[in-house]
Parts: sequence; C-alpha cells; structure tokens
Amino acid sequence: MLEVTDLTKHYGSLVAVDDLSFRLERGDFATLLGPSGCGKSTTLHIIAGLLEPTDGQVRLRDEDVTTLPPNERNIGLVFQHSALFPHMTVEENLRFGLRLQEFDGDHDDQIDRFLNLVQMAEYGDHKPTELSGGQQRRISLARALAYEPDILLLDEPLTGLDRVLREDMRNEIRKIQEEVGVTTLHVTHDQTEALSMSDRIIVLDEGEKQQEGGPTELYEKPQTPFVADFIGDSTHISGELVTTDPPLVQNGSVDVRVDSSSAAEKSVGDDVSVYVRPERTELLEAPVADEVRANGANVFTGTASRVEYLGNHIEIVVTLGDGTRAIAHADSRTDIEVGDDVGIRFSQEDVIAL
Repeated sequence: MLEVTDLTKHYGSLVAVDDLSFRLERGDFATLLGPSGCGKSTTLHIIAGLLEPTDGQVRLRDEDVTTLPPNERNIGLVFQHSALFPHMTVEENLRFGLRLQEFDGDHDDQIDRFLNLVQMAEYGDHKPTELSGGQQRRISLARALAYEPDILLLDEPLTGLDRVLREDMRNEIRKIQEEVGVTTLHVTHDQTEALSMSDRIIVLDEGEKQQEGGPTELYEKPQTPFVADFIGDSTHISGELVTTDPPLVQNGSVDVRVDSSSAAEKSVGDDVSVYVRPERTELLEAPVADEVRANGANVFTGTASRVEYLGNHIEIVVTLGDGTRAIAHADSRTDIEVGDDVGIRFSQEDVIAL
C-alpha cells in the first residue's frame, strides 16, 4: 500500500531525514515516533506531497508518486490543528473536501455517514469557532476520510488537548480507523499514544530509523539504547562485561547478572548498557535485601530519593550507594517515604543488555 525507499531530505547542511525505508500494508495503523526535530513530520509531508525529497522514492498502490502533487495522491491529511475553514459550516467544510477531491459518490450521503461516524451529526450547521477543540478534531478527521482516501496521514492530531480528551480521542481514532479500514500513518512524540494506538511503530532519531516493530517488541526488546531510553522508564546502568559464564556487568560497586541470551553477542571487556523496567523491579525492606543477596539475585540497597503517587501505583526512585538511580513501581498503599532505606530486586531474565 505505502512503500518508502531510501528517503532523504536535506535543508542545506542539515539532514532532516536520512535514508529512511519502511512499508505499510493495507489496513495497517503505523506510527512514526520520536522527539521533536527527528524528521517524522518531514517524512509525513514528503509522503503527502507537501515537500520534495532530496533523494528516495514514495510509492502508493504500487505507483511511484514521488513527484506527484498532493491532489493526485488520494491521501487524507489531518494536521496538528484542525485547519477547518472558519467561514464555512461543518457540512460545508466536508462538502468542499469532496468537491476538491472530485469524489464521484453522493455528497449528501457521504457527509451524513462520516458525521455520524465521528458522532457529530447534529453539528452540521455549526461554524468551527462554535466547537470545542476535540469536536474540531473530529470534524477534521471526518473531512479527511469522507472522500475515501487510500491512506490517512495524521500529523500529531492530538496536540493541545487535555489528558482526558487525548485519551478519548486516541481510542476514538483507532476505533474509526478499524471500522473504515483505511491504512493510517500517524506522527507523534508521545510514546503512550504510539504504544496504545499502533500495530507497528517506526522509531526515529536525528532522521534515522532506530527500530521498527510492534509495541510489545519495542518495549520488551529494544535494539538500541535510544529506543530503550525513549520508550518507557528504566533503571539504566552502564558498565563492562567482566565474565560471560555467567554474564556479569560491573560498574564500580554495582554488579548486574544478565541472562545468557541477552549477552549472547557480547564479549568480555565490552561496554554494556543495562536496562530494567520499573514494573519488573521489586521493592524489599533493606534488612531482607541483605539476606536475599546471598542467594545470587540482582539485589541492591539504597535510599528512597523520590516517591511519587500516581493513583493506581507509586513510583519510587532509589539512589544506590554508587549514585545509580533505580526506578520501581509499587502498590499505591506501600508505606515508603523519602529517606527510607530500601532494597530492590530484579531477575536476570528481565535485564535488557545493549
């Protein structure tokens, strides 16, 4: 359906997109994820025909569209802001899009269908200025889908919405996408959006693809330190692999046991970055931690330096003796205060070694 091959975009000496390739199949919901300035919106705008690439190719429906103008690509595009015409009613905004794209079907039926789909049927005679931010996003989505594009491009469509509305809208967008079946490419810097909405995620940094895969794969098995740091929180320990049987990463006074499969491609003397997710990190009372350590577990003691209540759980940052900051999640009723001596424990099977 969509194939991007060796896509590159230069702005003078700045490389915004660097030799990027990926492919979407019909019906996929994929996300370009990365920090500001990583090239994700530039990539989307090249696919839309709003920018010309320096090099590379964009194919839609097995057709090379790299040099085609936007109106000849049959794409739907939703921007960060609604981009609705303020002097037109909601219905007129949708009708304008249908005329512009030369949609052959019945325009009235199509407008009714997609206003119902986004639950905005009763607002057809309203002007955009009479709608809330969330309602405007719904209308923008309906306008982009009404002429039945081959692919839907979403450029950070939830920017500026409050947390509750963002959650509602991301669920609604995914539900509508599945119902319509349109291939969708979504751009965001928000990892929660990407993980909750996507079939596949393409992680970018400085214009380069760092990793591509499903949400579970990227979270559980990151392939680069950037992906491990960017997607989710982790305890991060950098050290040297001092033995391979069993694998042991040493950083000053901290020795971390690593699963053999995770260290399979490492050699003694290699620099290794170790990551452990907070939900895989168990809190212990400090005296118990001293006893458990003797049994060979990854167990460390330290001081609770931050305790943050997050509703259904608390997040505790434990500062170890060498200054390493470990992160653990615990039940919100756990009685720990800043300054308490605590221990942490995690299995070597839960250690990500990169």
